[in-house]
Amino acid sequence: MKDIFSYNKDIEKNAYMNWRTQSFDHIHNMIVVAEGFSDSALLLVKEILKDNTDKKADNLIFPILFNANHSIEVYLKAICWTQNQLLDKNDTFEGNHNLKGLFTKVVDLENELNNSNDKAVFHDKLSNLNAYINELYGKIERTVVDKKGNNKTIHDITFCRYSLNNDLEPQFYINTLDNVVVDLENFLTVFKSIFYNLQSLSTHYLSLLEGKQENEY
Repeated sequence: MKDIFSYNKDIEKNAYMNWRTQSFDHIHNMIVVAEGFSDSALLLVKEILKDNTDKKADNLIFPILFNANHSIEVYLKAICWTQNQLLDKNDTFEGNHNLKGLFTKVVDLENELNNSNDKAVFHDKLSNLNAYINELYGKIERTVVDKKGNNKTIHDITFCRYSLNNDLEPQFYINTLDNVVVDLENFLTVFKSIFYNLQSLSTHYLSLLEGKQENEY
C-alpha cells in the first residue's frame, strides 16, 4: 500500500496540511482547524441537498453534526485563549468538550474586556449559536446519581460519535417512537450564520491581540 501521507504527481490531488498553519501562531492554527471542520459540515450538507434519493443523509448526518460541534468547540477555545491574552491572563481554555461551558466562558471574558455598547453586537453575533447550544443540551443533558449518591448533570456530546452513552445506554435518538429529524436546508442556513460569526469574532479578537502585542513592542 502506498503511504497515505505522500505526494500525488498531480498537485491538485494533494492536501497540504501545513500550508495554512503557522509554526509560531497557535491560536491562528486552531482557527484553521475549526474552519476545516465547519467547511466539511457545510460541504456535506450541500452535496446531500443536491440529491438525497439514496437517503445518504441518514448516515452522513452523524459526521455532519460531529464536524459542526467540533468546529464550534475549537472556535470557542481559540476565542477564549485570545480573550485571556488580551486580559493578560495565563489561562488558555477549558480542556473539555462542554460547548455550553465554553460559550459561557467566552461571554464572561467578553464582559471583562468590554463595557461599551459593542456588547449588543457581540451577543447578536452569538445569538444563533446560543439558541443551538440550548436546543442541543435539551437533548443530550441528563442527571445521574454519582457514587456518593449525589445528583450530577452530565452531557453526552458524543451522541453523534457513538450510539451508546458512557453508561452504555442508547442515545436520545435511539429509543423513541417519534422520528428524530434534522431539516438540512434549515441546518445550512443556521450554521452558515453560526460559522461566519465565529470566524468573524475569532479573527477580530486575534487582530486586537496582534495590535496589543505591537504596541507593547
